[in-house]
This record gives sequence, C-alpha cells and structure tokens, in this order.
Amino acid sequence: MAVATALSNVLRGALPSYTRKSRHLQLLMRYAKPAKLANIARAEWSMARGDIVSRGRPYVYTIDTGNVCNLRCPLCPTGAQDLQRPQGMMSLATFEHVLDKIDRWAIEVILHNWGEPFLNPDILPIIRAARSRSVGTTISSHLNLVHRGDDFLGEVVDSGLDHLTVSLDGTTQDVYETYRRGGNLEAVMHNLSALIEHRRRARQATPVIEWQFLVMKHNQHQMDEANRLAAKLGVDRVRFTSAGLPFEDLDNRRLAAQWMSDLPSYRAYDPEKIHQKGYMFDERCFYLYRAMTVNPNGEVSPCCVVYHAQHDFGNLLTDNLDDIWNNRQYKSSRALFSRQPYAERGGTVCEACPLFKYESAAKH
Repeated sequence: MAVATALSNVLRGALPSYTRKSRHLQLLMRYAKPAKLANIARAEWSMARGDIVSRGRPYVYTIDTGNVCNLRCPLCPTGAQDLQRPQGMMSLATFEHVLDKIDRWAIEVILHNWGEPFLNPDILPIIRAARSRSVGTTISSHLNLVHRGDDFLGEVVDSGLDHLTVSLDGTTQDVYETYRRGGNLEAVMHNLSALIEHRRRARQATPVIEWQFLVMKHNQHQMDEANRLAAKLGVDRVRFTSAGLPFEDLDNRRLAAQWMSDLPSYRAYDPEKIHQKGYMFDERCFYLYRAMTVNPNGEVSPCCVVYHAQHDFGNLLTDNLDDIWNNRQYKSSRALFSRQPYAERGGTVCEACPLFKYESAAKH
C-alpha cells in the first residue's frame, strides 16, 4: 500500500485533470496491486517520452454496456439518433470475455458511454463480475429508470458498485427537460433519494454518489439550488462541469452559442479555442496511453469521444489486447503526438481530432 500511496501522489501532480479527480485516485488506492502499479508506471513513462510503441497497457477501460437510451439529449449522438454504429446491449458473457483480457491491468472499468447502463438487464451481474476480479466499477446514469423499482436500487447498492454519477442538469422540470428530453425530474429525485436511503440502511460507503450538473445557458441560474438539494439529500459530491459538443461539431460556434454556458468557468470545450489555436488542450492525448474504449460488440474506439464504427481500431472479442494496443492504428495515432521518427503518421481519425496538441514534428 505504501507503493500505491507513493504512486498516487506522483499521479496527483503529474496527470491531467481526468486522472487527478478523486474517483480515479480512490479506485487506484483500492484496487492497486504490484503488477498493476508497475504497468501504470510503464504507461506513464511511455506517455512522458511520447513513445509510439507503448510499454504499458491501458489501465482505465470504458466498456459501453449498452449504447441505447430512453432520453433524447440533443448533444448526444445516441439522443440525436446519429450514433453511426450498431446499437445493442453487452451480455454478461461478452463482458466476461473482455474482462478475461484486461483484468490483469485494469484499475477501473467505466460501464457506460453512449447509453443508459441501467437499461441493460445484465448490468448488476456485470458489476459483480468486475468486482470479483478486483476491478473498480463506475457508472453514470440519468436515473430515469424504466420498469425498475426501489428493490432494484437496493440491488445496485448491494452489487458492489464503487461510484455512481447521476446526470441531473436542473432543479425544475421545465429546465431539466430542456436538455434531458423525455426525462422526469420527479422520478429521478425519488430514485436518487431511495438509492441514498438504501445505502444508509445497508451501512455502506459505496457506491459513492456524485450529482453531475452540466452547466449550460438554460440552467446556470439553478446551480445554487442544486447545491442546496444535494446537501439535503445527502449526496456525496456535486460536480458542476462544462457541456461538450459532439465530436463532429467540436468547432461549431452556432451550436455552442445555443447550449454552452456564458460563464467562463464552464466553457472548457469552447470552439473558440479551436478557431484560435487549432486545438483545445495544451497536452498530448492521454487516451492513447492510459485508456481503451470498448463498444457493446467488442469493437475498440480510439477514445470515448469518437462514436463512428468506421474509425474503430480493432475488436477485443476476436483479437488480443496486445495485438490491438500497438497495432498500426494506435502507433500511427501516437506518432502524431511524438517527436520520435515514424513513417506512418496519421491515417486515422486522430489526425483530424482538434482536442489535443500535436507535437511540432508531427504537423503536416
């Protein structure tokens, strides 16, 4: 545990905000073992050097257990019905097949991406399967549960889920449904309250419950009320964060003007950064060294932002982790962020991604 503490202290200062967040550090402390810690060190060293061939394996996995949703949020490709890949649920058998290939390295599996995970009938066995392999589990849900009662919420508490993010972007129905189209605020508040009560009765600390509030133009005036309600309910944490635009519209000023907050603190994904600099963030893409995104059918996307099937890098059901992690697509993409010589830079969707800064030697 002393090694884990030392590494977490290094990571806290060295990594970008994604990994410094308390959730990731808590799961690192809870599930770190010597082999996993050594792998994290190799992955971080490869990223620091800008290696084209990564010496570590991914240690955070986004595994989309279902890219289906019962809401129609306009900035989400699933909600806008523009996902451009087959939709479905990941079965427990498929998840266990994926888990067999990653549990040696995984600190955390994020069991959502382009859908509502609690719609998957296998979601609780999936959580339990990950927990049985000493892998941390995270879910984000809008808690508009269909045909799920309070008993289900008790099962969520009992499943061993480590962290639950509740996506809740308003404190009145009219404001809430402006973005969470088809959602019912009263039902969400009931489910959130019942979940916290189940956890209290079970005398458990998990799942840690975070209220995530996407701050947008239409709801920014309700932030104080959200803080008040969260304190009353007993939520562990409230996180106000910036709304993002779909991958194909990251530079769309019109869409940003329609939805993004005018508060500077909540414009992290402002398209103006792209128009001014050509990219948003002054750092190397960490997804290519730390994380892997797996879709319900096993297909691997370069990151959790890219949703088109045509841009996939492989399939974890048919290929081995190592064969994918340093294949042509991954190496060509890392080369964009590296000063090391490499003949095959680009040729993937990463070449057109405006999120991260390319190394000067990689520019075309």
